[in-house]
Amino acid sequence: MGKFHVSQDETGYFQLTYEDEQGQLTLVSYQFDAPTQLIEDAVEMAESGDFPGAVVVVDPVRRTAREP
Repeated sequence: MGKFHVSQDETGYFQLTYEDEQGQLTLVSYQFDAPTQLIEDAVEMAESGDFPGAVVVVDPVRRTAREP
């Protein structure tokens, strides 16, 4: 089963990656300020039928080094 991952990188930007059944990651979108659009895109792709059985995984928002 494939997985779409929405996660935040160390610079604070959000990215969308696709992990295939063999564990290979493919970067789909990156450098978004918020995860909302990426989540919508991932759900749309998962429901399209082009990625049978794919699920969407959303990592929690990280606190940056500047935040207390």
